[in-house]
Amino acid sequence: MGDNTIAKSNVSFDNPYLSEYEVTYTTNLISELKSKGVFLSNSLYDNIWLFSHEYSPGRSIKLDFGKIDKDLNKDDQLLIKCWIGSLLEKYRPSTCIHYFHHFCMAVNITKFFSLDRINHLVEWLHEDHITNNEKTYVLSTVFSFFDFSEISNAGKYLAKLYDIRNKIKFVNNPIQLPSSRYILLFSYYLEKYFADIQKDELFDEEETIKRTILFYPILIWWNLTTIIPIRSTEFCLIKRNSISKESNKFFLTITRIKKPLNDSANYYNKIEINESTYHLLNNYIELTEEYGKSETLISYRSLIYADNPGRRELQKRDLNSFNKNNLEKLLKRFYKEVINEYYQVNVPSNQKLSPNDTRHIAFVSLMMQGISPVEIARLGGHRTIAAQYHYSFHKEYWIDNEVFKLIKNYKNISNFDNNNIRYIPENVKLKAFESPTSSFRGELEIGYCSDSLIRCEARECMLCSHWRIDLDDLKMKHDLIIEKINKNRDNLMELMNFIYKMHTNTALNIMTPEHLENEKDLQQTFLNIKSELQSLSKLIQIERSIY
Repeated sequence: MGDNTIAKSNVSFDNPYLSEYEVTYTTNLISELKSKGVFLSNSLYDNIWLFSHEYSPGRSIKLDFGKIDKDLNKDDQLLIKCWIGSLLEKYRPSTCIHYFHHFCMAVNITKFFSLDRINHLVEWLHEDHITNNEKTYVLSTVFSFFDFSEISNAGKYLAKLYDIRNKIKFVNNPIQLPSSRYILLFSYYLEKYFADIQKDELFDEEETIKRTILFYPILIWWNLTTIIPIRSTEFCLIKRNSISKESNKFFLTITRIKKPLNDSANYYNKIEINESTYHLLNNYIELTEEYGKSETLISYRSLIYADNPGRRELQKRDLNSFNKNNLEKLLKRFYKEVINEYYQVNVPSNQKLSPNDTRHIAFVSLMMQGISPVEIARLGGHRTIAAQYHYSFHKEYWIDNEVFKLIKNYKNISNFDNNNIRYIPENVKLKAFESPTSSFRGELEIGYCSDSLIRCEARECMLCSHWRIDLDDLKMKHDLIIEKINKNRDNLMELMNFIYKMHTNTALNIMTPEHLENEKDLQQTFLNIKSELQSLSKLIQIERSIY
């Protein structure tokens, strides 16, 4: 897991939408792709980027920045190039070229997102000859660029474009997270791995320590960035002395790479964390302290000890810091060496997480907890509250993950049927199989009621302590139980869509009388979501008990 760290460029830097760190990182990324024979041009600043053809040795493919409006200044051109660089972290060059093609359409129509050209783009998107696929690609790339750059006019465009996107049916977002089942799989095996290597008799004490140190940064990254929506670059820049304890509270200080455009923006650089997160970080610091100086929270020198000292020392120029390149490669290694080789589980390449994906997850989680749009923007380091809302399209994962956390006693994951992970309860003694509370047997659609006074405790009989069922009947009614689970999930999605709509309206300053009335119900909606989640988790436990 090498690193091609090079000196920063000497160009003057005053781009309000781009940090020097991002330029340096993209420059280093280009340098690494050159060393691998993937990038065939000279540098980041070339107007034509040539890449080696993936399937035809000796041939090349071209990304031509000359297709962008000729009136763009150098700062805007550099901003776009760095955005393309961020895509190259996750996608193949041919895919990035495809996305760039659709992005150019929007840039050229709007004269780089000028305020007086918003309706031109809207009208173009409504033309009959523009397919839903084409609309999806254009919108996805524009949203991705807005998130990366946070240019000042983004909010005005988003107010118009969200509505168009939400009306497009049956088209997948080309720039999206892995599916829910594979995110859950990653989370499950990450937690499981650190428990299993402590018990693995094949490893001696030193090997166990090395394996712990090597992938501990992934554990920290996952636990931290799925809660706090910080950028992967900001995660890597967290300082060694970033955690603190004040009275009975715990804090983490973050180095932001995006600076506020004006004084009205109030980023949270110092964020309160829970005690378990504090101990997770502190334990890592203590574990890696003996390996020498580290400016960043994540110690690269400890990775030298845990991995290949000779190779790492030669390939890494700055041994005092951990960077995004290191994180990306370490994450790839976790998939390969742990999930694939250690647990013998294959994950398709398009279903693997990349460093920035957790930011999406954190935004959705905060939204569904009833956190205000302004507060979410501050936690995420966004200049505008509108910027965060293209992250919302992964509600399924949030539901599945919350259910997963509620089902405490599980043994393993198996059978990825119907895109759902099967939760296998361990030592789950369902009241459904206990002796009835009386001789009364009131027949129900599924099972029976054992309470002669019919004292209902829940809207759904299956969630009542008086509900009973025979195992044979449970098996026969399996399809009906699945229907109830799906109905419950639909209810959850409806509630979550309401919260999302209200947040979006607030972010886009759509303050209608209806919206103002709905805002009063936000907290109640959140409580309803919690109740539905509890119900869903219980129904899933019942359904899983059949197996």
